[in-house]
Amino acid sequence: MRSRSRTKAGSNGGGVMRIAIMGAGGIGGCYGGLLAQAGFDVTLITRGAHLEAITEKGLQLVQPEGDFTVDVAATRDPSLVGPVDLVIFSVKAHQNLIAVPLIKPLVGGDTTVLTIQNGVESADEIGQEYGAERVLPGSAYVISNVISPGVVKQQSPFPRVVFGESNGEQSQRAIAVRDAFLKANIMAEISHDISRVLWSKLLYNSPANGMASAARLSPRDLIEIPEGTAMFKLAIQEVADVGTASGVRFGEDDVQEAMDLIAGRPMGARGSMQADLEAGRPLELDAIVGSVGRIGRKVNVPTPIFDMLYTLLLPHIDGS
Repeated sequence: MRSRSRTKAGSNGGGVMRIAIMGAGGIGGCYGGLLAQAGFDVTLITRGAHLEAITEKGLQLVQPEGDFTVDVAATRDPSLVGPVDLVIFSVKAHQNLIAVPLIKPLVGGDTTVLTIQNGVESADEIGQEYGAERVLPGSAYVISNVISPGVVKQQSPFPRVVFGESNGEQSQRAIAVRDAFLKANIMAEISHDISRVLWSKLLYNSPANGMASAARLSPRDLIEIPEGTAMFKLAIQEVADVGTASGVRFGEDDVQEAMDLIAGRPMGARGSMQADLEAGRPLELDAIVGSVGRIGRKVNVPTPIFDMLYTLLLPHIDGS
């Protein structure tokens, strides 16, 4: 692990906020690089060639307006880091069985775990392990990918993150996390209705990733076909119906807004799960697609399109 000076864990100590990025891929690497560049005490939890490159050369972040390389601590072993103030949990959801227990050495008495994973179930899963009171549910809005070991390319002009307390309160810890992101030039918002934020992302992200992956076309390419437009609307409506039955009410305007978001994507731009499918990597199938049907069955809402998409993509869930 790269040697760096450390401050005592706990945001009440007056030192620099200590942050661990659990999963320093495209999104985690982007946020982690920006936070480290802004002067926060950041450690990236990653592995393989990506870890080796960061340890030897630092993390390079390629942005639309230029790039920089930051000397940031990195390790694959959280026990070498110890308790931190903030864990940003950004691994792919299919890795949770291993990753959720792995962060235990990072979680101290005052640690906050901000989860920015896809889907709407991540906060509950982490809360079951460490207590719901430690978790800040959130959602990431940035297109960013690892293009080579130690190099992350941020394609979105403005990285953004939205999070909030499950009870809707604007807590001091949420304000501290927001201010840290803002200092790092990451657009950050505290939501008073984080459940709606998560479901609103699912409203377009699940159809875009699921249908485009099954069709082997980008979402924008697929929605240009009249039959694709009709199928997208039905799929979005399924998510809206499941969300409404789960307590987050959606109407026709929300469905149309999700359609517009998909139609507004660049031609040829792939979603994260589609990129994993094409590269033969394991898929976040359960979080992005399977969750719609799984929750739908709990609230007695039929989800025939998502059940079909899940079945079509299931043979590739472990990568092939």
